[in-house]
Amino acid sequence: MRLQFLGTGSAFTTDPDNFQSNLILEADDGARLLIDCGSDARRALRAAGLGHDAITAVYISHLHGDHIGGLEWFGFTSYFSRRASGRSRLFLPESLVTPLWENSLKAGMEVLDFGRGHLSDFFDVRPVPPDGSFVFGGATLTPVPLVHIRSADTVLYSHGLMIDAPDGPVLFTSDCLHQPDGLMPWYDKARLIFHDCDTEPKAGGAHAHYSQLRTLPAAVKARMWLYHYADGPRPDASDDGFAGFVRPRQTFDLGRPLDTDG
Repeated sequence: MRLQFLGTGSAFTTDPDNFQSNLILEADDGARLLIDCGSDARRALRAAGLGHDAITAVYISHLHGDHIGGLEWFGFTSYFSRRASGRSRLFLPESLVTPLWENSLKAGMEVLDFGRGHLSDFFDVRPVPPDGSFVFGGATLTPVPLVHIRSADTVLYSHGLMIDAPDGPVLFTSDCLHQPDGLMPWYDKARLIFHDCDTEPKAGGAHAHYSQLRTLPAAVKARMWLYHYADGPRPDASDDGFAGFVRPRQTFDLGRPLDTDG
């Protein structure tokens, strides 16, 4: 099982060699789960030598454009190509199913050649209930709801993933604020951590900032890779005790499942 970052940049990246922070979980049988499908997903996939037909399923963490902006392209391309394998599975927290269609995709995708369509015409929709999980490539993936933006009386959550990989659990935070109290139990479980990291000069109100993550315990930072960073120079993450900044198209080996036949 392998995890490849198609891009490692923020929503606003314009670096010609980087893309928004979307990634692929590839199983040993070749099945690929696209984790988020942002606005530049088609170009990010092409840079990795892949097309939409290489993707078996998609997982959506939340509804910002750098995480769902490519779904119209993906859905239409799959629909009109009449791919032999049928609709791709779409995994997402069940609370996102209705707003994804009604608020984000319906205006551009509802009118089809046969009449009015729905999300299920483009994807095999697999809602994940609260406290639920799903299986892909033999691994169990559990959504982890984290605070992304807190504004007055409104909280926007993004749903990271705890991946029960063969070599040990892997935490992918998705977009989130610095919240060590809530995340520490997940940090402690994970063999590897891939963490949202803002590298702008000043901390904002939507992402964990490098200056905040730098205060985490050394044992946590040593297992933590940083992504979703801004274009331009970055701090020396290794010098500060982190595993490093993820590079575009960098791949991580998560191990092979045990042979249960022998």
